[in-house]
Amino acid sequence: MNIKIREKQFEGKSIDLAFDEAIRFYDVSPEEISFEVIQQPKKGFLGIGNKNAIISAFLNEKYLMNKLNDFLSSILYHFDGDFDYSINFQGKNILIRMDGDGLGKLIGKYGRTIGAMQHILSIFVNRLSSTKIDINLDVGEYRRKKKERIYEIVDNAVKRLNDDIEKIELAPMFSYERRIVHEYVRKQYPHLETESVGLEPYRKVIIKLTKSHIKA
Repeated sequence: MNIKIREKQFEGKSIDLAFDEAIRFYDVSPEEISFEVIQQPKKGFLGIGNKNAIISAFLNEKYLMNKLNDFLSSILYHFDGDFDYSINFQGKNILIRMDGDGLGKLIGKYGRTIGAMQHILSIFVNRLSSTKIDINLDVGEYRRKKKERIYEIVDNAVKRLNDDIEKIELAPMFSYERRIVHEYVRKQYPHLETESVGLEPYRKVIIKLTKSHIKA
């Protein structure tokens, strides 16, 4: 993923010196900065026509990873438990996996705490990055098991659709749960349509037959 945060051009008699300027400007470690060469340095004849090196430097994925790690640690500090977590980039997604003791407090009733934490982390990351990034947070594989449960709910609902029952209204869900429903139906049941209706926190998904299928 090509993340560019606070991109700016820097000059120096050499590429290394231009990079040193970038380090001083951003005040971060060298590995948190990436750069692209805009102009190679050039020595003129008798000092005439000299050209400085120009680079376009920006804070990179490592910087974002470190910032996210610090922010997440500050959140977990307020929870009573012994937690381990990993942060991994996959394309334009950041996958955060947590494990340890006291996970119930992180998940919360009906997954509300984990949902709120994911929302906060998403806001934090996307305020830093110029690239839209999706955050996927899973605590003790709660999300994976939740996804499998949602698939089961959708499958059972679809079985009830027929000529007499053209649409099924599911129970209210969080936004990430509704997104799972939309994606699953689109891939597994292309002859069906989905739409979200209502206001938070009671917004829900309706699964229905397509107009072409009804006419047929």
